[in-house]
Amino acid sequence: MGMYTPAMLRFWLTDVVLRVHSGSGRPDFRGGIKLLEGGGDTPLRSDCLYIGEREAVVQAVRTDRLPGRPVCIICAGSCSALEGAPLPKQLWLLETSLSLLPLYNRVQEHVHVFLDWDDRLHEAVYTNAGIQEVLRRASSAFRATLLLVNAGFKHLASVHHPDVQDLAARELQDNGYLSYDTIQAIRRQSALLGGRDQDLMEYVSKESGNYTIVRVVRSRDILAARLIVILPGGEPDPYCSDLAGVLSDYISQYMFSNKSVDYTSNANFGALVADLIEFRLIDPEELEQRLKQIKLATRRYYHVILVSFVDKQEHGSTPWNYVISQLERIFPFSDITTYRGQILLLVRKMNRGVRLSFDEQALTQILEYHDGHAAIGNFSEFLTSLPPVYYQTQGALRLGLAMEPDKRIYYYEDYSVYQIVEMAEQSARQNLGSRNIIHLCHPSLISLVMYDNKTGGNLTDVLYTYLCCERNSAEAAKALYIHRNTMLYKVRKIESVIGQSLDSPLLRERLLFSYRVLEYMRRYRKEDILLRKRNLKPGKSQDAGSEQDHSD
Repeated sequence: MGMYTPAMLRFWLTDVVLRVHSGSGRPDFRGGIKLLEGGGDTPLRSDCLYIGEREAVVQAVRTDRLPGRPVCIICAGSCSALEGAPLPKQLWLLETSLSLLPLYNRVQEHVHVFLDWDDRLHEAVYTNAGIQEVLRRASSAFRATLLLVNAGFKHLASVHHPDVQDLAARELQDNGYLSYDTIQAIRRQSALLGGRDQDLMEYVSKESGNYTIVRVVRSRDILAARLIVILPGGEPDPYCSDLAGVLSDYISQYMFSNKSVDYTSNANFGALVADLIEFRLIDPEELEQRLKQIKLATRRYYHVILVSFVDKQEHGSTPWNYVISQLERIFPFSDITTYRGQILLLVRKMNRGVRLSFDEQALTQILEYHDGHAAIGNFSEFLTSLPPVYYQTQGALRLGLAMEPDKRIYYYEDYSVYQIVEMAEQSARQNLGSRNIIHLCHPSLISLVMYDNKTGGNLTDVLYTYLCCERNSAEAAKALYIHRNTMLYKVRKIESVIGQSLDSPLLRERLLFSYRVLEYMRRYRKEDILLRKRNLKPGKSQDAGSEQDHSD
């Protein structure tokens, strides 16, 4: 829950405030509002807002009833008796022209409105109403334009006030992001509060003359976004500044609860990666502007590498900072961030013809120690190709974990054909209403599989090895630990079973692919390709339609 502040109280009572004594620190009002009683000696509580007659206020200050922590008192009348004497440093004192009862009612009314505003923000966050809805609800308390941008200054949400004319706000509205020049102009502003490298920066815009509040929003202590509040005119507004602080806390909670922001050693790079993968950044001009903010270690070509930790998706379970620092040593020319609970690297590749070189043993040791796995994708020349390359690498990691869980490093090319098979399976489900993909296999391979099932032989695996060895019977025999003559006998037997010669390049290509389909079903789906579920009849349950038969 957010909490109102002395600056808010002063704003609510602007027309009746006579004097303000600003104490040190910030009072905590979680204990509620209390009437200050005079004549007693009971110490005041630091978590309460006190409202009292001037005699009771003077008595409380003079008899040393104030707590050691910051405390706020609103006085009905002028405390002229306290003038000339130094007031306690922890005391916030607002002197007003109202009598006690009207003052108490007015404060209660404004506090009630604030708490209702706070409750609506709380509800928007914890019902996952969306970040735009959070900003929309918050805007009722501001006469200002509210902008929320990610670490790369790309639009996340906004509410534009009709009284605010601002060039940066218009640029964000028109383009969906702030250009490099605009970002640099913001950073060059003369801060009245905070500064460029701090979580708060307030300044009067040189371009528009508007008073602007920029609050850094952090999630897991990492820069996740920036909340920009633009007020018409050039006067500071402590009230709006404190409201912005409450709002930024709620935005941080929303991002944390939705896990939309992970650890990143480079916030701008992390935002760039997320925007590219999720297709929020497709305009080449925008990409060029964003790249001006980042000094990428990758240059012309890059590989995507994903590192995942089994059953350790929460950052508290794995020393992410340490692992990332170790990865930086293995891949010195790389850009590293995290995305969706995994570490993502873009690793520099100098030219197209060079295989990615790194200390594989060192990477394996890190992965074994932290129970992790890595997938190494293909390379690309263009950052706009990051989405397909990322999803290919992610697929290799998923397939590798299922098919060869004892391995630590998976290369995309070793699983690329299985991804193609998977896409064919998805198409079969959508277009044919079937999850069986036996139709992808050449009939000759199915004949061989059925022959092996009947005889207990291994001609299917022998065929695959023979074809992988480019029909070199000596190499195939060596790989299978059998005599070359035995290998030749098995090849003749295979040709006899399938009724065809293996001299046809097209047949060999189809047989190799068919074997990969078979492997996909065996090792990833954990199913026998010769068994398929019957199509469900209307009105029957899954259990009733789960009979299996042999495919034709």
